Amino acid sequence: MHCEDYSDNALEKARACYNFVTKNVRYSFMPAYFSQENIADNCAKNLYGDCGVQTLLFITLCRCAGVPAKWESGWAAEPGFCGAHDWARFYVEPYGWLYADVSYGGDAASLGNEDRRQFYFGNLDPFRMSTNTAFQADFDVPKEGFRADPYDNQVGEMEVNGRGLEYGAFVRRKEVLFCEK
Repeated sequence: MHCEDYSDNALEKARACYNFVTKNVRYSFMPAYFSQENIADNCAKNLYGDCGVQTLLFITLCRCAGVPAKWESGWAAEPGFCGAHDWARFYVEPYGWLYADVSYGGDAASLGNEDRRQFYFGNLDPFRMSTNTAFQADFDVPKEGFRADPYDNQVGEMEVNGRGLEYGAFVRRKEVLFCEK
């Protein structure tokens, strides 16, 4: 995919980036991001990645094509399931910031559900809670110690006496208590 092959229309460019990722990149669990170099580049070469890696590739492709794009992440909290998840936003006049969930779109593509794949370009389902609007963002209350995840913060972090705790050092629990329409 060459960014210059697409028209000047930002929506068409973003859609081309979305189509590339959702139709070509397989979902795969990944090691911690801080152990990886060139995350988006590796995803483009290997064509696999988790929701965050796929999202970083989409953001990178959009930016290469001149479409402003940014990170957003948090929780997918659906009936019976709650988990950390990453998605993107991209900017198109006159609409403003729109959503793209390449991971859910890619899942729909692998299941042959084109309507659902198309839905996640410009839309999100209602089962989202945003906790992060920037990749590698600082905390509003700065941590003194080591961060368990210096790239994303979907599950929270703790520190004791200025020492950051790794995720295995404390117990956390998540559950969907109820969903209502």
